[in-house]
Amino acid sequence: MAGYRKYIAFLARALGIAVLLFVAFAYSYVVWRAAAYAWAAGLRFYRSELITADALRDGVHCFLLGVGVLVLPRFAGVGVPDVKKGGWALYAFAALAAAAAVVVVANNVRPFFTSPFAGKGPLFFTLGPLAWELMWPGFVFGFATALVGPRRPPAANRALVAVLTLAGTIWYAPLVRWMNPFDAVGFVAVTLAVSFLSLTLRRRTGSIWPGLAGHVLVKFFLAW
Repeated sequence: MAGYRKYIAFLARALGIAVLLFVAFAYSYVVWRAAAYAWAAGLRFYRSELITADALRDGVHCFLLGVGVLVLPRFAGVGVPDVKKGGWALYAFAALAAAAAVVVVANNVRPFFTSPFAGKGPLFFTLGPLAWELMWPGFVFGFATALVGPRRPPAANRALVAVLTLAGTIWYAPLVRWMNPFDAVGFVAVTLAVSFLSLTLRRRTGSIWPGLAGHVLVKFFLAW
């Protein structure tokens, strides 16, 4: 009987996480479509070249998720991080940022990819990472761990990181479809690495800030 109850509890938690992912993607779809409609309707901010369609979308995400932080702060992971627990993930993020810088410099010397994000401006490499970090390592991870429960085994934490790494990468699918195949492969590889490290740092430090710092740094080099 005890084993049967554990099986039912596991299925209930898995279903809860599936519903959570559905809600996250439905919310994202509505925001993306609304931003695209507003842009097509003429909401262009002609007086500022910094405001692009991407910046508009990311700004809406940041605003709505910022409201969520005010309402449900304990799920957002915006507290003070325990950086000492970051360990290897912090060094890995630093290595990824250094590799991104080297790749961009080498590409400027002898181009081997088209740099689809080059010259996007400061809002591109700040608003986008903030929206993503609040969304996935923040609220989605926070709600998912609450669904699994406080007595979850270490394997459950690793499984959540793996599932949300894939989900957070799929979140960028609308961007990938505009890239050539070589750029798309590179973008997906970098996004998987950033997603995994950000979620690992959220799990280990209890906060989104270390992951956000690394995310902004990596994206800064790619938008150089």
